Amino acid sequence: MATTTNYGWTTPDDTALVKDGASAIRTLGSSVDTTTKNLNPETTLGDIAYRSSSANVKTRLGIGSTGNVLTVTGGVPTWAAPAASGGMTLITETVASANSSISFSGIAGTYKQLLLIWQGVQHSTSGSNFTIRLNNDSSGLYSYTQSGITDQTPTSQELNNQTSLGDDGNNRGPFGENATGATYSLAVKGQLLIDNYASTSKFKYFDLTWGVAASSTSNNKAYHHYGTYRSASAITSIDIVRLTGSATISNLSDTSIRLYGIS
Repeated sequence: MATTTNYGWTTPDDTALVKDGASAIRTLGSSVDTTTKNLNPETTLGDIAYRSSSANVKTRLGIGSTGNVLTVTGGVPTWAAPAASGGMTLITETVASANSSISFSGIAGTYKQLLLIWQGVQHSTSGSNFTIRLNNDSSGLYSYTQSGITDQTPTSQELNNQTSLGDDGNNRGPFGENATGATYSLAVKGQLLIDNYASTSKFKYFDLTWGVAASSTSNNKAYHHYGTYRSASAITSIDIVRLTGSATISNLSDTSIRLYGIS
């Protein structure tokens, strides 16, 4: 029996007898029906079809969920949730309560930047200095430029090979300075942005600002540090450490320390 060029459907030969016409038509129709179904496997509103690994056969892909996007996994199309873009995710939030140190550890390397924000942090007593270390590293790899204002006096200096981030060398750090008493004006506020923190081949850039604004000019502090952590290791922890003294830090009511991942 003769067959068609593309799908191999059976057709009568030129010399076939007329009496076999009905049978030939049924055979051809069944072939057309089977091929058409293989090429159109959709069953539900919104289904789509794509070519399978078998010739002349398509695979049904059911409609995705609301908000899904069409992507490719393993060489075939599939529905998936859209990738995060430019958003902020709260990784963890801590309320300091008489802490001598705090560690945000086990940070996943799934974001582009890390942002640490704090407010309402005070010391239990005077004479202490709290700063920040990355990966709890105290090996002198922090270099930055500091500018700011202290008691209405502008300050500026370069600090290289420091053992922590944010220490100005004068017992002043980003997590407070001898500011005791339950008043919001004396509580330190600040934020730290770390770029490309998950890289295992590049140094890490950081931008740190913090300050205390009080009614008395002797308690006004505002600083901006920007510089580099000279390590190619991925950052998996941000550590608040006490460099000097015996004070602890606590948050005033309705304040906290929050770590965000930026996509």
